[in-house]
Amino acid sequence: MTIPVGQEYMDPNIGIGKLANYQNTQADSAVVEGTIPFGSAVQFSDGVAKVLSDKDFYGVALAKEYVQELYGDKIGNYEEKEMVAVVRRGVICVHVEEDVVDGEKAAANKATGTFLPATSPVGTKTEPIGRFKTTAQAGGLAHLEINLP
Repeated sequence: MTIPVGQEYMDPNIGIGKLANYQNTQADSAVVEGTIPFGSAVQFSDGVAKVLSDKDFYGVALAKEYVQELYGDKIGNYEEKEMVAVVRRGVICVHVEEDVVDGEKAAANKATGTFLPATSPVGTKTEPIGRFKTTAQAGGLAHLEINLP
């Protein structure tokens, strides 16, 4: 007998920084400066990537399959001088700071490297970078669709 409501036994969010699907996905790679948590907004300059702060949004850090250490909050990191895969096109699971709704325009917070609605009053957010493909509460995971040139 099948279970008619799949979300009652399985969370559709596979994990922070994981691809939500493989349709039309593109990722670039770069050397890490500092530490980049999986699923964070990334900036890129001169072959080096770091958590978004003072430059333009470049993409989202894709989670790798193997990590030496998972910290108490179960979030893996790319460490200094590692190669990070940065998703530039596709749908990826990200951490959201505020409640988001499916279809809502998304922005990245330059102060934290996480994501929020483009309509948020936060002063450190970017211009719209994509759209949320799922609804999520503040502090949860949502699917973010981006399509960057």
